[in-house]
Amino acid sequence: MQSSRETQPITRAGLSLIDVIVGVSLMVLVFVSIFGVFRLSTEVIANSKARIGALALVNEQAEYIRSLSYDDVGTVAGIPSGNIPQIETITLNDVEYIRRILVQYVDEIKDGEGAADENGITADYKRAKIEVKWTIRQQEKSIILVTNVVPKGIESLAGGGTLIINVFDALGAVVEGANVHIENNSLIPAVSVDISTNSDGKVLFPGSPSGNNYEITVTKTGYSNAQTYDADAGNPNPNPGHLSVIAGETTSVSFQIDKVSGKTVRTFTPVGDDSWEDLFADSSKISQSASTTVSGGALVLSDFGSGFEPEGFAYSEDVSPQYLTSWQNVSWNDVVSASTSVLYRLYYYNAVPELVLIPDIDLPGNVAGFISSPVDLSALNIANYDTLRVAAFLDSIDASSTPSVLDWSIAYAAGPIPLPDIPFHMRGTKTIGTDGGGLPIYKYEADLQTDGNGITTINDLEWDNYDITVNNAGLGLDISEACPSQPRSLNPDTTVTSDLVLSPHTNHSFLISVTDISSTPIQGASVRLYRLPFDETQNTSSCGQTFFSGLSQGTVSGDNPYSLTVSMAGYQDIMLSEVDVDGASKISIVLQP
Repeated sequence: MQSSRETQPITRAGLSLIDVIVGVSLMVLVFVSIFGVFRLSTEVIANSKARIGALALVNEQAEYIRSLSYDDVGTVAGIPSGNIPQIETITLNDVEYIRRILVQYVDEIKDGEGAADENGITADYKRAKIEVKWTIRQQEKSIILVTNVVPKGIESLAGGGTLIINVFDALGAVVEGANVHIENNSLIPAVSVDISTNSDGKVLFPGSPSGNNYEITVTKTGYSNAQTYDADAGNPNPNPGHLSVIAGETTSVSFQIDKVSGKTVRTFTPVGDDSWEDLFADSSKISQSASTTVSGGALVLSDFGSGFEPEGFAYSEDVSPQYLTSWQNVSWNDVVSASTSVLYRLYYYNAVPELVLIPDIDLPGNVAGFISSPVDLSALNIANYDTLRVAAFLDSIDASSTPSVLDWSIAYAAGPIPLPDIPFHMRGTKTIGTDGGGLPIYKYEADLQTDGNGITTINDLEWDNYDITVNNAGLGLDISEACPSQPRSLNPDTTVTSDLVLSPHTNHSFLISVTDISSTPIQGASVRLYRLPFDETQNTSSCGQTFFSGLSQGTVSGDNPYSLTVSMAGYQDIMLSEVDVDGASKISIVLQP
């Protein structure tokens, strides 16, 4: 009997794609974690190594200072003077360190400070500050060590005085952390020290060598600068000048610095009259039409071969002036006969936007149409009606006749319009001394110019009052409005904009600015300027100003001055009987309630 063996299929276990992805992801996660831990460990070790090096450098310098005699403890060009460098760069274990050393005399409070010191010696002992800085992985680190060095015998201060520098902001608050640079190259050895103000905004240097020409400069990042100035040909009477230190006396000086500001100046042409018009030389200014055509310099009904169409219409292109200030009127010239007529209507874009008829509530008679030119548009609010179209509807009951629209126009006022590339002069009111004739020398004075868009921005300006002027005759322009008025105050840590409107130059002009007691411009004040035979009244603008140009010269010294009256409801009138107008003159008037 023959036996048979049943054959079974062989199955092999394998990995699916999902298994592979999961496995690879787990491996990546593990390796990334290991790498992160390794990287963190490396950074910790590097930081620790760098810090150990910094500590070594700090301690090394401290031990060196303690090894010196009291008289030898001082820095190169420092107060007190010595052979220790103020700053040095050291490379240790492939790390670059910057080591700074500041040595100062200390006026101990126990025996009185400054003028109240019991023995009159303000340099009781020395204090050395050692700072080591380094950068690792783009992060700056530092270590500071302070050690006192006390004389073995009785305290003494041979030939020295005390220099105190106080730093305040614009409001008189102390400024901490301002850098004070003290330099005096007339001493032997010379002095050149940098130190930061303390929490009282003060730098105190007892034991400063007696002498003149201590140059002081105060700076802080993001702040204005303050300094003393040389007496030279350009500034023979500086204020403040360099300081002097007298043995046994205290020289104290205060400086003000504060956060810098920015000022943008924009130049414009004044608001002026302008217009859009179509003389119908062609149909390029017509947006849509039906049964009309442009022929012979006029808009007429179309000729269908055996006569003119009985009716037709044409719409102008969109009239949307840039810098629109107000609409004035729409006008036209046409030729009609007993058998022809033309009606005119005005359209605008609503909020959808779609072109719709201006309602009679804003333009009375528009729905029915106008036949008499011109039509007053001054009541239209440009906030709602910034774009207009005029349309003409032509009719004829005689196929042999057509009305003709010869031209039409829309008049408006526009401006101010940016005026590019205008040079101007800007000056602050703070001074740094006087010249040989006693005239002030200003801390800030610069010739500037707006760019191709009529704009320029001046950054890093100190708080002050700044005035802007132009070379009227050379430029051929006068400032007819400055909004806000000039000069303008600039506070710390602010950004302001001054808009200048410039009009054609005349030999004599007068810009009047009217404000209330809080310096707020008064709009609509009535300003009357008169001197026989001249007598003119104008109202102030939204900037509280008005400008008279083309005047004749008139001065008190010439016995022909002008008179000025300013009035506004709710305020007391101002009447000035002797007002000079000579060149580009200006005046500021403050109205009392």
